[in-house]
Amino acid sequence: MASEGSVRIATNTTAMFTAELLRRNSDGVSGSMERLSSGMRINSAKDDAAGLQISNRLSSQINGNTVAIRNATDAISMAQTAEGAVEEVTNMLFRLRDLSLQAANGSNSDLDRGAIQKEAKALLSEIDRTNETTTFAGKRLFRASAVSRIDTKERDIVNSLATTWLYESEQLIKDQLGLDGKGATLKIDLENVDGPSGTAAYVQSQVPGGGGAAYNLTMVIDLDDFGASGGGGSLELDEVILHEMTHAIQGVNFAEWGNLPTWFSEGSAEAMRGADDRLKNDIASFGINGIWGEVNGKRNSNASPGTALENAGAYSGGFVIQRYMHSELGEAGYKSINSELAGGATLNAALNTASAGRWTDVDALFTELGSAGGGGAATKFEEFINANMDLTNADNGSLAGFDATGVGPELDNVMQGRSGGGDGASSFEEYYVSGDDDTSQADFNSANWDTSGDPAITEVAIGNYSAEIGEGGYEILAQVGAHAHEQVAFNLGTFGSVNLGVSSIDLTKDPQGAIAAIDDALQAVDSSRASLGATMNRLGHTISNLTNINENVSASRSRIQDADMAKESASLAKRQVLQQSATAMLTQAINLPSSMLSLLQ
Repeated sequence: MASEGSVRIATNTTAMFTAELLRRNSDGVSGSMERLSSGMRINSAKDDAAGLQISNRLSSQINGNTVAIRNATDAISMAQTAEGAVEEVTNMLFRLRDLSLQAANGSNSDLDRGAIQKEAKALLSEIDRTNETTTFAGKRLFRASAVSRIDTKERDIVNSLATTWLYESEQLIKDQLGLDGKGATLKIDLENVDGPSGTAAYVQSQVPGGGGAAYNLTMVIDLDDFGASGGGGSLELDEVILHEMTHAIQGVNFAEWGNLPTWFSEGSAEAMRGADDRLKNDIASFGINGIWGEVNGKRNSNASPGTALENAGAYSGGFVIQRYMHSELGEAGYKSINSELAGGATLNAALNTASAGRWTDVDALFTELGSAGGGGAATKFEEFINANMDLTNADNGSLAGFDATGVGPELDNVMQGRSGGGDGASSFEEYYVSGDDDTSQADFNSANWDTSGDPAITEVAIGNYSAEIGEGGYEILAQVGAHAHEQVAFNLGTFGSVNLGVSSIDLTKDPQGAIAAIDDALQAVDSSRASLGATMNRLGHTISNLTNINENVSASRSRIQDADMAKESASLAKRQVLQQSATAMLTQAINLPSSMLSLLQ
């Protein structure tokens, strides 16, 4: 403005100052109108640059959370759809279990069981159809694959060991040899040993250097020979266990176990299971005299056989000699050999006592067997085979069978499926070992028996075994956050009959095995349903949390971005009054120079 007392007309500073105030008031009115009409405090970057940046980040989070809530809701719907289908699978498994129990009843004929099996097959087909056709918005929910969620081979072996094989073996051995496991610990290890048709199973143990009973017993079973659900071709799996249990029981009872000749230990085990088929094949390959020559030449050897002839001598030759002693001494006398050995006697002393001096030692027994036989036989060994061992009938020559006792039916397999309480043999403490390397016996064996130092290896009492269950289904990633990688993963599982390990159940032949398989399938289904339920609950909490976040972030954005309507209304009124006043004053200021004309008149 001009200095006091000065009068100028070239520059109207008063008008200029008033015009600036009018501009400011007009801008203020315009800004207030924008905020009042939009409801937003920030309508462009010029209103609040920092505030706009912050509010945009908050808006991005709010929008993202809103989408995430929808995603989580969709994921819940998908899980609910899957769970509904799995519920029907559960109902069908319940029915299959009922049918298995019905088929297991002895009142049913084979024809009745055949009719039951038809319904079982229909249910299995529907389980597969449900697994293959259940969809959500066109997306298939369950994976169809040929991979079982349950290791059926492991399950079938361990369940058979727990329910029948170990118990029945123990009972047969106790009946024929008068021995049991004496409460010893026996660990079961499943390994891939040497491929199919090799060593099916064997018992490892340690023997004290100065002599004594075996300890650290480990029964190694070859997974390549023991197929799932009783597979494995002509191999009688239960008889193999009977053979190996004979070794285990004799091992923990005999102080001379480490010194016994191979023909005695292997012959005892073969005599328990019956080895007519093996003997017949070995005779065809080597002849009776060849077998006798081999076993006679190694009468005092405890070396493991290697060649086919050595195996024939130890197994078939030993089997014949055990049958000969049983026939000559009778059941009580034969048991006496084992009881003497269990009492600490040497084999020579046990033979002498059991035979009342007839066989003073092993040499005396073999001298008798090698003497001239009747009926044109070169030896009594040959004569006994010809006269007392029927290799053509249905009986396989076990000490518990018809050929040896003359009582009962002819049995190709003396293991008849007698079951105990599901805890294996009552005279052993049996544990199943898992988590070790199944392709190597180095990480766990009788010399490396204590597993406490290896957290990867676990032991469980065989009666408490439960099959490990995997998921095997599609993994769903639900985007439940406003930012990248904020996801919840869950598995829908897979529920085909193969996946559940029930595709091969046969209610006509093995209803008991079907019950066990269905129980494992139900456990697998229950595990998946529990996972789905947990996922739905989790997603429900996720939605609640996202809603809470959105509520608070929206409030924060509102404080930054939204206009205070009362404040803006008051500001607008003020600005409008000032705008009108400034307009009037600008008019006056513009007219000030014209007042100077009066000085020129």
